[in-house]
Amino acid sequence: MKKLLYTTMALGLSYLSFGQQLTFNSQYMLNPYLINPAAAGTNERLNVATSFRQQWVGFNDAPRTQMLSFNMRAADNMGVGAVIYNDVTGPLRNIGFVGSYAYHLPINDESKLSFGLSLSMTQHVLDASQFVLNDEVDATLNNGNMKSLNPDASFGIQYFGEKFHIGIAAPQLIENKYKFGTSFEEINKQVRHYYLTGAYKFEINDDFEIEPSTLLKYVPSAPFQFDINARLIYSQAMWVGVSYRDKASLVAMVGMERGQFKIGYSYDYVVSNIRNYSGGTHELYLSFVLKDGSTKSSFGHGSIQ
Repeated sequence: MKKLLYTTMALGLSYLSFGQQLTFNSQYMLNPYLINPAAAGTNERLNVATSFRQQWVGFNDAPRTQMLSFNMRAADNMGVGAVIYNDVTGPLRNIGFVGSYAYHLPINDESKLSFGLSLSMTQHVLDASQFVLNDEVDATLNNGNMKSLNPDASFGIQYFGEKFHIGIAAPQLIENKYKFGTSFEEINKQVRHYYLTGAYKFEINDDFEIEPSTLLKYVPSAPFQFDINARLIYSQAMWVGVSYRDKASLVAMVGMERGQFKIGYSYDYVVSNIRNYSGGTHELYLSFVLKDGSTKSSFGHGSIQ
């Protein structure tokens, strides 16, 4: 019985490790810094943003994520940023802090190449009380919460201009193991991810712009995944958007910007078999931009925040 229980827990932790290991937002195109540390400070304004995500409504143990971030230009050709997040999936809670630095290298009058590095610290907490024990005297699980404190790093490069950006990022470079106990350490660890992102803003007329974007994700031992997105922006103040996440979901987005405030909402309609049990995913995004007197950002109006 004990061996079976360990196997079940190990499989569950492996799923969490590979399937929902990093926090994720459907509206990342509003805040590319959440994907790539090299995006820190590319807007040349202080941006404070928060998001609330409830994934797979209908599942009691589905991921729930709250994030608070800021990024800004710290000096000529330098940016800094930070993220605090709380991510809960069933018995596993991840509480973390990320600090970032980016250096922007001018290429010409209209574009720059940015190099970014993030250092992070995450407290992983496994609530053993949520497991049903076959062996009530099992010493490992009767210890209550099991914790693992893991440092890590991410690196990114981004080439950007007023209307476009393209970047690559590699989160979780160190690939630390979860230290929940000797029974699980060997098969559960943080896994390096690889992201490729790109976006371009086309002007249709004086009132409308359209911004297609994409995200390609590669994780070893997991299927390759891609997102295709598009936002239609009216008068630089309101937008609607759609996104397709390969074999996962269709996303509808809507938002508006008033002065220094921005609000966005997205709904993910699940296209996998999970749709038979889930009411989809809801996400709310809020941000505040501290104007610096500049009328022109480094990547369009409000595109990199």
